[in-house]
Amino acid sequence: MKKNFPILVSLVLLTACTSAPADSVAATPEPTATPVITLEPTPSPTPAPTMAVYDEVSFDDWRDGAGCTMPDYTFSAPHKPQPQEQVTWPTDGVTLCYNAKTLEEAAEIFHTTVENLKELNPDWQDKYSRAIGCYWGLKVQADPYTLPMNNVVTVTVNAPWVESYYDRTEVCDVPASLDKQARAVLASAYYFQYHWWGMHAGFLPYEKLDEPVGFFNYRAADGAFYTKFSEFGSFLHTVYSDAWVDDMLSMDPAPFAEGENDTILTLDGDRGGNIAYCGHLFTEPELQPDGSLAFWQLSLTCESDDFKGWAGEETIVPDTATVTTVRLVPTENGWRVDALELPS
Repeated sequence: MKKNFPILVSLVLLTACTSAPADSVAATPEPTATPVITLEPTPSPTPAPTMAVYDEVSFDDWRDGAGCTMPDYTFSAPHKPQPQEQVTWPTDGVTLCYNAKTLEEAAEIFHTTVENLKELNPDWQDKYSRAIGCYWGLKVQADPYTLPMNNVVTVTVNAPWVESYYDRTEVCDVPASLDKQARAVLASAYYFQYHWWGMHAGFLPYEKLDEPVGFFNYRAADGAFYTKFSEFGSFLHTVYSDAWVDDMLSMDPAPFAEGENDTILTLDGDRGGNIAYCGHLFTEPELQPDGSLAFWQLSLTCESDDFKGWAGEETIVPDTATVTTVRLVPTENGWRVDALELPS
């Protein structure tokens, strides 16, 4: 059952198809309970590719070396993930789903076959969306998936110079086994994507241009997250990999561009969220053969026909978990986010 708010402004947005642990050591997950993030094995005798080992970068050095004004950060102690109001974590498992550009992609990631995916999804042809170029909500295993309850840390990101009270702060959970710098960089990405490139696209406040510049009709004004493109670029490269930044700024249309005199050209748009969204959880971060850290973000929804929304007082139990990959890559200046999609 589809339960998405309408898109309020026509806008091309990112879609779902597109350090060693510091405080704790995760137990090995059950093979049938937690999906394993693996790369294709390199045929022997060719050795697997490796990355240079970088010295750990402290949170303070990372923040102080950004080259721009950075937000303030506070970190809670590690704790079990808490469900949002009216939500109870399911105890009997959920349906595990994935949004894939191709059936072959999903089969490779979940170590199954295209034929098995078609059996699990008799309506697989109807699940393909030409608008976004992917299969939406593919069921990827027959057995119910047991949700992981790994510790998280709540990070508060606050940019006190931002004019809008709503846009000034973001509170989010990140895996507790990440080191402090990795926690901060991931929380920064959630902050940026929730407020400026996700639920909303573009900086507020803005001022109207005398003449449009391509798709752009506005430039960021005082009170926005950033008003100088040089500072904004420093923030992006402090939080994200170079490849992620290049991809975002080269989109057609891009959400931001450099204007005259180091100004920021910006779009203005919003999208709705999934009304059935019930929160999200994480699998444990795993070090990959290429030196990156990768783990699943599990977006929980209630897809039952009995779901009537949030107006009542009844408890909502999510029944579906849609997985996306979160990836952090190491650099000489600390971890950078290379893959992240908003859970709702």
